[in-house]
Order: sequence, then structure tokens, then C-alpha cells
Amino acid sequence: MKKILFFFIIILFLITGCSSGPDPKEESLDNVPELLEVSIITPENIEANEEITIKAEVIQGEEKVIDADEVKFEIWKSGQENHEMIPAQNEKDGTYSIKKSFSEGGKYFIVAHTTANRMHSMPKKEVIVLGVDSDHEHTADEENEKDDQHSNHGHNDHHNSEATFDFHAPSTIKNNKPTELTVKIAQEEQLITGAVVRFEIWQENDTKHQFIEANENSSGTYSADFSFPGKGHFIVKIHVEKGNIHDHTEKTVEVE
Repeated sequence: MKKILFFFIIILFLITGCSSGPDPKEESLDNVPELLEVSIITPENIEANEEITIKAEVIQGEEKVIDADEVKFEIWKSGQENHEMIPAQNEKDGTYSIKKSFSEGGKYFIVAHTTANRMHSMPKKEVIVLGVDSDHEHTADEENEKDDQHSNHGHNDHHNSEATFDFHAPSTIKNNKPTELTVKIAQEEQLITGAVVRFEIWQENDTKHQFIEANENSSGTYSADFSFPGKGHFIVKIHVEKGNIHDHTEKTVEVE
């Protein structure tokens, strides 16, 4: 009888000891770090050949990250293959900065590659640099020829550039997965309905362009599904045609 009681006490002790230990799932959840929030800060106006400061503000939870493992800025001009990667200086106040000047005007992209506390973030910002853009220079003769052609066109042939585009895509886009692209188009605050709208899509620096017809889901709002064939930066060019309206705009998306 004493032996049975002894074994019963041992079994009860083992069961109690196992159940009182920490739950490994709870421990793993407690150890998951909060997401990084990285904001790229640039001057409101950027002039060519003017040195500016570009900053990345890094926050995790409600705390500024003053000891990030690495912050680098990737900078390139739209349409060019050459990407510049510049390590940032830690300002010890939650910001990381570089000094940079742009040799010519145009549209540029800035990505802040940030690693801290086992997390990684790479936000992207588009900036416009004011000044001469060598990729789009025209001779005086070309400009005069355009002016002559424009003066000979009637009103119905006018290329209207006053359309506004409100483009939406998911914040996270996976390659080879259907992605809904949506745009709301207006002119002088009036929605443009019944238009022909196409998405022209290509990967940056690629010569292959794909055209997708968009459907009007509601007044002035057009959408289409598209599966991006790879990872990286893609250009989405939106074309709209209706009557004397013939306009377009370009947007950039990042595909994972």
C-alpha cells in the first residue's frame, strides 16, 4: 500500500512540474520584435547641383532606434540602370543621414535599407529634382516645330493634360499573384466616365511592356487584375482616352 501511494505521489509531482513550466509558444510570441517604422525625410524643394541632407527616421514601437545595425540609401534616376548605395551616418537621435547632390534635374527614387533588432524595412520615396534633365532635352528647332504643329491643330486634336489620377495598389505586392490595380480619374473635379483606360506595365529597364484593359467598376473608377512576373521595381503607366481627352501618368510599385 505504501509503495502504491509513493508511486502516486511521484506521478502527481511530475505532472504538476511539467504543467507549471513556461509555455514555449507564449515565450516565442513575447520575443517577436515590433515592426520598424522608417520615414525618409528630404527637403520640400530640391535643386540640381545643390547639396542637401537626406534622413531616415527609425522608430520601433514607440521608441526611437538609436543603434540600428545598418542604414543605407539606394538612389537612382528614373529609367537609369546605375543605382548608388550610400551608407548613412548615425545621428544618435533616431535619425540616420547622408549629404547628397544631384547633377541634373528629373525624377529620382530613394530607398532606405534599414536593419535593426532583427527586423528589416526598405521604404521608398520619389522626389523631383528641379533643373535641366539631360534625358529630355530638346533643341530649339524641335520646340519650334512642336509649336507650329500645335498652332495648326484644331480644338478636337488638343492633348488635354489636366486629367488627375488617383492610383491605388496594395501596400504589399507578391510576384506571380493576382493584384488589383485601381485608378480614379477626374478632370477639373469632374469624374471621367465611359473612358477607355489601359494599364501599361513593365519592369524598370525592361523593354517588354504589357497592356491591360481596365474596367469601370463605378463612376470614374477603373480597375484590372495583373500578376507581376517577378520581383523589383515596376512602372505602371495609366492611359485614358475619351473624346478630346488623351492623357497618361506613370506610377512606380515595388513587387516582393
